[in-house]
Amino acid sequence: MATPLRHALIALLWAAMGLIYLPLLPAAVQLFSPAFSPANWLALFRDPQLPQAALATLISTLVALVGALIIALTVVAALWPSRHWQWLSARLPLLLALPHVAFATAALLLFAEGGWLFQCFPQLTPFIDRYGIGLGLTLAVKESVFLLWAIFALLGEKRLAEQSLTLRSQGYGRWQCLAWIVLPRLLPQLRIVLLATTAWTLSAVDVALILGPGNPPTLAVLAWRWLSQGDTLQQAQGSLACLLLLLLLAALMFVAQLVWCVFRARVPDFQGVRHPQSFSLPGHVLAWLLPCCGLLCVATLALLADAQSANTESISNSVWLALGSTFISALLCLLWLEYGPQRFTAWIWLPLILPALPLVAGQYQLALYSWQDGEWLTVLWGHLLWVVPWMLFILLPAWRRIDSRLLVIARTLGWGRWRCFWQVKCPLLLRPVLASLAVGFSVSIAQYLPTLWLGAGRVTTLTTDAVALSSGGNISLLATQALWQLLLPGIFFLLIALLLRLTGHLRQGLR
Repeated sequence: MATPLRHALIALLWAAMGLIYLPLLPAAVQLFSPAFSPANWLALFRDPQLPQAALATLISTLVALVGALIIALTVVAALWPSRHWQWLSARLPLLLALPHVAFATAALLLFAEGGWLFQCFPQLTPFIDRYGIGLGLTLAVKESVFLLWAIFALLGEKRLAEQSLTLRSQGYGRWQCLAWIVLPRLLPQLRIVLLATTAWTLSAVDVALILGPGNPPTLAVLAWRWLSQGDTLQQAQGSLACLLLLLLLAALMFVAQLVWCVFRARVPDFQGVRHPQSFSLPGHVLAWLLPCCGLLCVATLALLADAQSANTESISNSVWLALGSTFISALLCLLWLEYGPQRFTAWIWLPLILPALPLVAGQYQLALYSWQDGEWLTVLWGHLLWVVPWMLFILLPAWRRIDSRLLVIARTLGWGRWRCFWQVKCPLLLRPVLASLAVGFSVSIAQYLPTLWLGAGRVTTLTTDAVALSSGGNISLLATQALWQLLLPGIFFLLIALLLRLTGHLRQGLR
């Protein structure tokens, strides 16, 4: 590619990324400007809902994070490395495609008061969940699949498996192998994944609206309600509540770092004490229960759904928004990897590790100032802020694994930078690109707050419909919207899986 064209492409790329990440600036202003007023803090702490909301948020987040980590590590300790681990790993993408809202809707229809469980066993009495324990357990099951998927990508190192087998051959148990070999290598690489999981759980509004607690709600729902008001003081309280979410996230990170330092100081303890008992039964049970939870979710929604009540407009909006944001993000990510900077790019991951509420508030401010709220393209722009970093998160490790010797050979043949990118790097990234497309589609389908605020009620999707219907009494309509929200990413994941299999048959090096 000629130098002037390359410079124009780089300028266009920076302009596109700047437009997507521009809401970070008004989000920071809205987040920190009310913090300099003591009156705002006084109004926040005087609100009677705050202590209970903060406690419910902390308990539900800890239950979700610790529960997901325990489930994932129990499965890894019991199955890795084995054929059963490969079997479960092959089914993780389909479980990953299950949206949070659809999963939460199925849990609501099964375990809420008046659900199937209490209809079948009327002698049972539902307990009043004021601390978000049900929310935390539901998210623990769902997020454990995401952690297992990330762990599967990290446990492909042959040397790590050989070290584990060597330790087990000396009489040590699976849990000792996990603690001494796998965790020291695994957890440092999982930091960004655990941080993103914690940030999302803290700021989850859609799932918390479906599963509760209701009054007072979690801190994220409370902040969302305050930010949605027209009163300036309540909006300031919402911004300060978002700041409290950030402080909670920082506190949890600090505690996790302390726990990790204590763990590393005590483990491994090579004193020759062997515990050959594997205690693998819980891991095998959980490995079977996770796919069963997905099947139960699908069966529950399918049995209660009414195909004639499907909202075709919401289905169409969901599909086109997901396709548009996914393919635009794929193009931007590939160009960013090739022409973007190699250093000082930590700001790209901010949408993954920050609560979503202040970011959506920043997007909404820009939409209002530009008179673009309620437009379809504005909602598409809002989705890109989360689809781009997630797809880049998938593509970046594969990009770094490209053998530089292939590029040196191509350059010695007289190929330019653009030709090396198009004919060497892109074919090597075919499978990661397809995987990132599936993840980006699922992320876009699941977006609730950007669609709700930027769409101004005029751009409805399956996610916004499902959350709105969760507080009503029309069970069949709720199940229908949730089922379609589940089917769309599932179908897209199946298409991607077929394309991956087709590329393996057509390309000799992948057979």
